[in-house]
Order: sequence, then structure tokens, then C-alpha cells
Amino acid sequence: MDSVATESRQDQARADQASRLRAMVQSVYGPGVAMVTYAERATPRFGREETAAPPVRTPPEAPARTVPLIAVTSGKGGVGKTSLSVNLSIAMSRLGRRVSLLDADLGLANADLLCGMSPTNRLDAAIDPARTDGQITRSLAQIAVDAPGGFKLVPGSAGLARMANLSQPQRAALVSGLIDLESFSDVVLVDTGAGLSDQVTSFVGAADLALVVVSPEPTSIADAYAMIKCVSRGSTPPKFALVVNMADNEDEGFEVHGRMSATCRKFLGFDIPLFGVVRRDIAAQDAVRARVPMSIGTPRAKASRDIERIAEQVIKTLGLKAAGNLGKARGSFWSWLGGSR
Repeated sequence: MDSVATESRQDQARADQASRLRAMVQSVYGPGVAMVTYAERATPRFGREETAAPPVRTPPEAPARTVPLIAVTSGKGGVGKTSLSVNLSIAMSRLGRRVSLLDADLGLANADLLCGMSPTNRLDAAIDPARTDGQITRSLAQIAVDAPGGFKLVPGSAGLARMANLSQPQRAALVSGLIDLESFSDVVLVDTGAGLSDQVTSFVGAADLALVVVSPEPTSIADAYAMIKCVSRGSTPPKFALVVNMADNEDEGFEVHGRMSATCRKFLGFDIPLFGVVRRDIAAQDAVRARVPMSIGTPRAKASRDIERIAEQVIKTLGLKAAGNLGKARGSFWSWLGGSR
């Protein structure tokens, strides 16, 4: 009986407290103001018991990559980034590595033009704008095509505004979809757009190695540094390496690298290695007009030989073994990633 009486007194106290609160509110705002106190909401007699918050669903983790992902990027446009991506893919293929290249200059892709190709399926076939969940409708492996020189090309889209403005879920799905290319690849390259948009930094930030292409022009150098600075401050930044393109000679390329590396060391706390210098060559311009990759049309041109040396440097640094002996390649690659940036 004592417990019943105690509970009754507690209910009466809550009711009195609610009445006093209601009177205070109505004295300020006037009569007729509806107010329900926490005590009343928590009381079963009020008919509205608090319910626990629904459990939060944790999204499944993306599958772990087993081959290196290299982003070929730049701060400024017009530095020959796509030409380098295509010819580097050809050079690495000739050295016995299985290479896939995704043209991720979303909305303004032209790697297929440099290869003299007219693919029927492009990247927009994998992204459906009507799907807000960002899921891709076709795998990247399904739209990959054989390109001249022995590599696989995932053609990008050109002239489609929606591809240049993908949502965050769509970008994330596209990055995750790169794993579909691993079944026939020893290394996956991504030719990004220029600049610092989310479309670019999402691919660079997801890469294991970012090859930053820069020309000797001061604007190109400044924009390349801005790219490195922004991406390096992400949660999981890639390794960075520099490629100086369109240099008058190797000494000019070394000078550009020296300035870039000194700036990164001073303000970002790490050096950026030089993976190669590509000298200015009329053969590169002729290759674009002819729609034949320079490494195929003029393999002995000085720029072609420079890119071949860069391919050798990439393979050596990342420890990329030829197809069929990938286990050692992975071990060497991940060991290199574990070192200083």
C-alpha cells in the first residue's frame, strides 16, 4: 500500500509541475497556447511513450583494391595530361603489363579521339541520373574496349552536362566501380580533368599514386602546387610524383621539379619525386591531328622515348611484375606506399 501511495504522490507532483509550467507560459504568450511537458509525454497515461531511435545502418565497406590505382592529373588544363595518359598506357603495355585507362575528364573526354576510336558505349552508360542512390547500371568492365597499343580504355563522355556535375553518391559509385577492371589489369590509370573540382579530387584522393603533370609555365606550376596542397590535406592522400611535360630540354624539367619539390618540402612537409621529363616534340602535335598515339605512330620520337622511360620508372618504383606474377608486385607496391610521401 505504501508503494501505491508513493506512486500516487509522484503522479500528483508531476501534474502540479505541469500545471505551473503551463500557467507560466500562458501568462507570457496568452491563453490557448498548447504545451505538453516532458513529464506528460513520458507518462503512459498520456498515451505517447518515447520510443528508441531506429538503429543506424552501417553501409557495407567497399572491396579492397588488389592492384595499384594511378591518377594522372594536373592543376591547369592544356599541359598534355591526356596524351601522357594514353601513351603511358601503351608504353606500359609494351613492357608486359596489363593496363586499363579510365577517361575521367567527365563531360569533356577525348582519350578515344587521340586513339582514333569511335566507341558506341561511354561512361554515361554506367551512370543513370534518375537513380539517386548513385549505383552504376553497367560495370566499367562491360564498357571497356580494346585500344591501340594493347591497353583497355573505358571511354569517357563528351558534351553531356550531367556527367560534368555528378552527385557525391554517383562519384563514389564510380570510384568503387574501378575494382571491376582488376580482373584483367595489373594497374589501373585514371585520366582526370584539370582543376580542383570535386569531380577531380574524388579520383585523385582515391588513388594510390597521383602523377601530377606540369609544364614549365608559371601558371601551370602554381596550379599544380595548389592541387597537391589541397589533396594532401585529405584524410587518405595518395603518394605524389611529378612529370614535367613540354620542356625545352631536360635541364628545364629538372629546374621545374626543383622548385616544386622545394616548395612542397617547405610548406607541406614532404618532397615530391620526379618520375620523368617529356621534351617538347612536334611529333606530339602531329599525333593529335592524325588521331594516332605518338607511341605508335612515331615510337622513336624523343617524346615517345621520354614517356617510355617514365613507364619504366613507374614499373620499377611500384614493383609491377608482368601478368601472372602479381603477388610480388603487390608486396613491393604496398611497401613503397608505406614509406614517406
